[in-house]
Amino acid sequence: MKLRTKAMVILVAAVVLSMVGSGIFFFHHYKVAYRHSMLESVDSVAKSNAKALGNYLQRQKDIAKHIGRLLPLASLELDGALWVEDYFARHYDDFSFFSDGFFFFDANGVLKVDYPPHKEKHGKDYSFLPYFQQTLQEKKGVIGQPYRSYSSWKPVVTFTTYLSSKDGTPLGIMGCSSVLAEDEVFKNILNNKIGKTGYNYVFDTTRLLILHPDPKRMLTRDVAVGRNQMFDAAIAGFEGVAETINSKNIKMLVSYRQVPGTNWIVASQVPAEEALAPLVASQRVFVIFILIGSAVAALVGLFFVHRSMRVLDVLETAVTDLAIPDNLKHGIESALEAETAKLNPLTDHPEFGPLAGTISNLYHRLGRSLAETQQVAGELESAYEQLKSTQSQMLQQEKMASVGQLAAGVAHEINNPMGFISSNLGTLQRYQKKLSSYLNQLEEWLEQNTSTDLVAQQKELKKKDKINFILEDIADLVEESSEGALRVREIVQNLKSFSRVDQKEFFKADLNDCLDSTISIAMNEIKYKATIEKDFGEIPLLSCYPQQLNQVFLNILVNAAQAIKGSGIIKLKTWAEESFVVISISDNGAGIPADIQEKIFDPFFTTKPVGDGTGLGMSISYEIIKKHKGNITVDSQVGQGTTFTIKLPIDLEGENK
Repeated sequence: MKLRTKAMVILVAAVVLSMVGSGIFFFHHYKVAYRHSMLESVDSVAKSNAKALGNYLQRQKDIAKHIGRLLPLASLELDGALWVEDYFARHYDDFSFFSDGFFFFDANGVLKVDYPPHKEKHGKDYSFLPYFQQTLQEKKGVIGQPYRSYSSWKPVVTFTTYLSSKDGTPLGIMGCSSVLAEDEVFKNILNNKIGKTGYNYVFDTTRLLILHPDPKRMLTRDVAVGRNQMFDAAIAGFEGVAETINSKNIKMLVSYRQVPGTNWIVASQVPAEEALAPLVASQRVFVIFILIGSAVAALVGLFFVHRSMRVLDVLETAVTDLAIPDNLKHGIESALEAETAKLNPLTDHPEFGPLAGTISNLYHRLGRSLAETQQVAGELESAYEQLKSTQSQMLQQEKMASVGQLAAGVAHEINNPMGFISSNLGTLQRYQKKLSSYLNQLEEWLEQNTSTDLVAQQKELKKKDKINFILEDIADLVEESSEGALRVREIVQNLKSFSRVDQKEFFKADLNDCLDSTISIAMNEIKYKATIEKDFGEIPLLSCYPQQLNQVFLNILVNAAQAIKGSGIIKLKTWAEESFVVISISDNGAGIPADIQEKIFDPFFTTKPVGDGTGLGMSISYEIIKKHKGNITVDSQVGQGTTFTIKLPIDLEGENK
């Protein structure tokens, strides 16, 4: 892409991004403000409804209290039901909002009188009603929990007044009931729509729906716990406005406000889709405006950029034609001068001349730097090759030196105590035999020269202390301990044979013995993964560095065990072939993919996860076999296993000669 094109693209992108970014920024703030405004509107309705409802309920409660105070106590004490009924009838016309009528329960909860009268209910016990129990308990009027009237079966709310004699004896309670769906204030709350489909409803902390636009849902508890999280939060004490998913799975903007003096909660809500519909319409207009504005701004910018950057075409062409000379070792300055001559027509240009001169100077510096870099790179490549050739040998020497020191120390530290342990076990075995013989002779002497009672006591004591078992078990323990000591000595001998720290020159070694000692050392890695199968042939002694070949065998055996998933078999085979000894190590593990088989002898190449391998094991093994004038090959198939074949000359000293 040309520089001018890039500049145009950058300009257009900058204009579009700035337009889009600023538009998104302002629209986001508009969106937040609009949303906040809608939430405040919903909250304002809820606050207004809660305040109006609270004032109305308190006024109704005060009116009920006033009516109750005007009721002559003497008529109640004298059981003047007719007089009380007449009193209720006169107030029923004056206070029509108590549309469900008036009633009086005595102190035991028995209905004495009501209006409109329902004679069949008189004398019945209603002490179970919550508002009756609450009024007697608190000794003051209460706003009862809404319920269905026993006479009309309509949803009603009752306002009570506590009545007592002058000496404080409770006479009963008077109640005034209003039908929720017919009361003007309650109807106004239900009919006060928010938008097109938004509405108000009222419930209490027991989840009872008191007012709802759907009459079937009034006085029900059909909002299960968890169906409307904000509904649950309001019951727990939350007041405010929020978004929620209602029990009908509709997203709503809703405000909850407590009704003062009650456990009632007013909810005002509107579907979020309806409330935010103008915002969605504004968003479409905003997107169209951004697209048109960005296109116009981009076209204007392209026009001016195109006019101001025509001269760059010449500079682009000249710079594009600049090339780095192939040969930077000889005549570098003349070659660079020939290339920078292409910039000469631009050096006198008032605007781009300085830029052309700067490019020419940078080109000269780059050419000289490349010439120096090529020289240094050649030297580094030579040094790197030399470093690679010595690195693996140094690592091998350090590794084997460490293993040798460890083996020598372990062998020395274990051999000394094992020597006197073995000697002591032999001595203990002889002592046991002498002690057993002595006890047998002592028993014979006792039987011949001692009383029968004493002999019986001696036999009983011998039987009680299990002397015969102890003598037999001592012999078994000594024999088992002697076998264990012998096994430890064999392990130490294998470890010493594996390291051979004292062998710095060629040594005639039996590779079968080397393999056995290496297997012994690696068995802890192998025994949980594979079974060893050996097929050792008769092979001559080999002039070699045994400790180095042991390292090769160890690397291959450990890799074979790690390649086996679950359990498998590792086969070792040796045989003589003309003037060579051949060793084959096979496994039935995962195998090596064909595309990496040629890389396994490269330094630092590994297929193991990072931290599990250095990638030097097979590289070092290859160098050791090469040092012995032999060769190592690999034959592997994925899923079937791998075979390493090592071929070593029998007379390596003769090969070196």
